[in-house]
Amino acid sequence: MNGFTWPRLVLLGVFVASLLGNFFSLGYVFKQERDAPVMSTLAEGAFSTYPDDVRTEFRRLLRENRSQTIQALRELRGARRELASVSALPLKEAEVRKAMADVRNATDALQRLMQDLLLEALRSTDRARGGAAKQSGTLN
Repeated sequence: MNGFTWPRLVLLGVFVASLLGNFFSLGYVFKQERDAPVMSTLAEGAFSTYPDDVRTEFRRLLRENRSQTIQALRELRGARRELASVSALPLKEAEVRKAMADVRNATDALQRLMQDLLLEALRSTDRARGGAAKQSGTLN
């Protein structure tokens, strides 16, 4: 019998995706630790459509909330490690499903944090623009 059945291949795929996610997450964290004002290439690409002042404010908020961000990344890495460990044979589907749900929850929490910080950056820059427009008399 072939050693790779469909459930094993799916679990292997999830494990590889988890590892890739961990590498990108670690790269992001280490980049922030080493060179705080500069966002990683991955994050910069995601926010390149926003104006410079929004990106600058978002980076500032990331630095201010570094401990929350690192904690959310740690939780995601832990959930991914747990998924990898319960994926060992013999397959215990209920445990794998729970671990997968934990990874989804940790991913959602990290995404929610990033989106909250982005919204805060947008609000802050909008207020700054509004205040500057009011002072210059160019308010629409």
